[in-house]
Amino acid sequence: MKSSNPLLACVAIVLAVPIRADLPSGDAVPTPLEPGLTADAIYQRALENRFRSAVQDLEIVSGDRAGREQPLRLLMLWKRYPEDTEEARNGVLSRTLVRYLEPADIRGTGYLVINKRDAPNDQFVYFSSMRRTRRINLRSEGVVGTDLSVEDIVPREMEEATYTRMPDERVGGEPCYVIEAIPVPDAHSQYTKLWIYVEGTHFVPLRTRYWDQGGLEIKELAAEQDSIRELGGIWLPIRATMRHLIQETYTELHVARLAPDPDLPKKFFTQRQLESRRMRLPKNLLEEVIDTDQGTTSMR
Repeated sequence: MKSSNPLLACVAIVLAVPIRADLPSGDAVPTPLEPGLTADAIYQRALENRFRSAVQDLEIVSGDRAGREQPLRLLMLWKRYPEDTEEARNGVLSRTLVRYLEPADIRGTGYLVINKRDAPNDQFVYFSSMRRTRRINLRSEGVVGTDLSVEDIVPREMEEATYTRMPDERVGGEPCYVIEAIPVPDAHSQYTKLWIYVEGTHFVPLRTRYWDQGGLEIKELAAEQDSIRELGGIWLPIRATMRHLIQETYTELHVARLAPDPDLPKKFFTQRQLESRRMRLPKNLLEEVIDTDQGTTSMR
């Protein structure tokens, strides 16, 4: 899987002016933000507004129109490799490891994705109940009980789509660049296209719309305006909501704790780590964790 949505990566995903990203967009912007800025350049700027690596404790609540809700908690380790690194020269763009912490019946289940430039990605899922790891295409693999797929939470790289700039619009009054992203065939995406709305000050995606293989718009991800802030020099949303437009369900995401740019060697992205009963973390991680609501705390 050539992998993300910068909203999560980068929710791993602010503004100097108020934004209501929970409101629908559609109002045209009379004057383009930067007329000469290409779609590739805009998306690249959005990708630059993210950490080199991160450990995130994600609290997730999914609900439906009947009022039923289900809580979930994930721990995600992620690291990207710039072009001047040995890993990048060997064709590795990024590594991601996700583990379920709650609920108890799926605790320990997880995913491992090694995102490669010119070769098939390594993708593994570990089922704690069976103590078994399988190598599969995780693109459409669902995050249990939510409106999210693994594709939605693993940070997306530049190479996995082609980009076209659409007319600028407003999201809750904020002028935004609008980019149409068409996944390339090698990405094996579950989507035929995405529209990404990127504000023009810090290049934070405020809204992402998703179309399925049948050409139907099925999902929408929106950042919460009050949650967008600067952490470790990066602007990102702490809270976002994914809505399934057909099933009328929703999934709320909260980056509860975040370790920005920790040292994450390859040993933290292995099948051994994926299958371990107690997930190993860098020894100095507890000193770097930010409680996104309160301050510094531990990743426990």
